Amino acid sequence: MFEGANLLAGDKRKYGQQAAMEIAGDIHEYTELYSPEESIGVPYLNGRQVFDFNEHFIELGTATAGRSFFFMVFAVLALVAAAPAVLLLLGTVWWTDGGDMSRTSFVLMGLGLAAFAWTCVAIFWRILLRAAFLTALTARYRFNRTTGKVYVLRPKKFGGNAVLDWHRVKAHPKWCAPLEVKPGWQYNETERDKRKRAGGGFSMRRGLVLYWPPLDANDPERKGEDILWVGCWLSGTPLWEYIRAFMQEGMQAVPAPEPHEYRRKRRSSMWQYLWEEGFDATIREARLMGHEKPESAVGVGDWLREGPFVMFNSWAQWLCWWPTFPKEWNSDCGQKRREHGIGAEEPLRWKAKA
Repeated sequence: MFEGANLLAGDKRKYGQQAAMEIAGDIHEYTELYSPEESIGVPYLNGRQVFDFNEHFIELGTATAGRSFFFMVFAVLALVAAAPAVLLLLGTVWWTDGGDMSRTSFVLMGLGLAAFAWTCVAIFWRILLRAAFLTALTARYRFNRTTGKVYVLRPKKFGGNAVLDWHRVKAHPKWCAPLEVKPGWQYNETERDKRKRAGGGFSMRRGLVLYWPPLDANDPERKGEDILWVGCWLSGTPLWEYIRAFMQEGMQAVPAPEPHEYRRKRRSSMWQYLWEEGFDATIREARLMGHEKPESAVGVGDWLREGPFVMFNSWAQWLCWWPTFPKEWNSDCGQKRREHGIGAEEPLRWKAKA
């Protein structure tokens, strides 16, 4: 999904590019940023992160947690918005005796209620739901160490496709979702501390942000500036170190992804979603505790928590599309990769082709 990019787009419309980066991106003079040459931790993957892994590139995406909940909110709002229209239709078709209320008054009241309801839907769509539906299933990021580029697939409304130079990147592994602030908030130490303590709020929206500064710091158009929200939430420092070590030193410098650290390309079935995403936290915890069969740790509580929403996730996925890399980019170094399925893909090594 595109929650971070949606926040950025909204702030950009209200305050402009620089203020949007400061508010949504948390990029300002008080932010501690890291260059690719700096090692700040141990590289590892703490969940399903990787679409593809080979000697030339690793491919990651954006977080998708919460899509089922977003769809449920969307469905409820749509039903509420449809109710006045249904009442209006019933009132005009089966009108009998309105007493002091004329048919025209009834129609106008129904239209007014419908307009109000759909205005509410439009507002929620703009500030929240458009990040999850009628858009790409996820952004796709290919970190290609052979070409020294980062290939970015994302919808135009969230920045569009891009090819970025790896050597210019700055990492912000401690990004947290913003609170209600205005431009210049970063100069208030209390506000900065409050954002850190909030830790992304109740939904824990915090993780890794990668930032490309403007090519010219004095350019009012800020050409060359870009920002990416990378990987699952709660994956800041170890994920950055994984990407950094791979790009700087090669695939031998990082642990090869385990089967349970791969993400599925394209849509998943309801059953696949449950075992790959819905129950993932429970299974991962059991694996860390050394269970021989971590899947057996899934209990009734997990089924009750995830089962009722699995259909919402399936419907939500069908309201999205799977983006594919332009052939002219040659982001795969001449070796076509599959566009569906999950897990390691052969070959892992090949001679790069122009």
